[in-house]
Amino acid sequence: MSFLDSISPNHTSSNFNIISLNINTHLLGCCNRLSVVIIEKGIGSVLINEQVVSITSPMIICLNETERLHFTSASNLIGKVISFHPNAIKDYFTLENIRTLDHSFSVEDIRYIMSLSIFFKRSKNYTGHLSTSEPVLKHLNKLLETISATAEQPVLLSLRLSEFLTYIERLVKTYSILSESLIAETSFEVKDVLLYLHNNYKQKITIPDLSRYFHVNRTTLSDRFFEATGETIITYLNKHRINLSAILLRESTLSISDIADEVGFNDTAYFAKLFRKYMHHTPSGYRQRYYALSQLHKVDEKAEF
Repeated sequence: MSFLDSISPNHTSSNFNIISLNINTHLLGCCNRLSVVIIEKGIGSVLINEQVVSITSPMIICLNETERLHFTSASNLIGKVISFHPNAIKDYFTLENIRTLDHSFSVEDIRYIMSLSIFFKRSKNYTGHLSTSEPVLKHLNKLLETISATAEQPVLLSLRLSEFLTYIERLVKTYSILSESLIAETSFEVKDVLLYLHNNYKQKITIPDLSRYFHVNRTTLSDRFFEATGETIITYLNKHRINLSAILLRESTLSISDIADEVGFNDTAYFAKLFRKYMHHTPSGYRQRYYALSQLHKVDEKAEF
């Protein structure tokens, strides 16, 4: 018996359910469903189709119908699983036709199918799992609350589920796929530096520290990085931090100073200066502009509905 069969879901229907779980050496995965596993607390390791993956919360894991996740070791891992058949989004969606596009899909259908790419597309930098942050986790839980509230209303469930998946798709693109082609083309040392910057952007990072960490002369390191990326290490790092801060400005209610701290800036004024340089708006102006556009989009959706 799989773990999904062994517990009672909080919300369930024939094609959709959300399960709260305390994970400890269990099997996840379902032969005719797609699943998002959200690890909220704890550390451990898992096997995904016999490949070992280290878990450090918070983390998102996306499983398609062919993938199985087994918790080989766990330390009070706590999280949620949202499991659904594609027909929870559109009643004519199947696991086969969304993969092959063997159907007369509309433009709107294709938009929904694109959000499902998180379950099928795999690359060197995205293998179906994604480390994230506490603010993102909070927003995911808010989205899950709206999904739960509409679990028995198919039309609204479809809309809320699509919002949830689209949000994760944006995270995947921002955190993982954004630098895929860049990393693939760079030298061994620069690949490692890029991955280090993406994983440790919250920390204070200096060229001397990187030089010592990678056992490379600082001039050689800086020159190779610039040759591969066209940017200095600090410029690349700052742009990455600003891109992440833009997500938090759009998707969270954190204060500007908290967002600055969350992405690795301990000086809010300096953060605001860099944000304006790269995004051509102040942080507060960017947030207000995005909020206004999102409200307009919601009005348009209601009118269409």
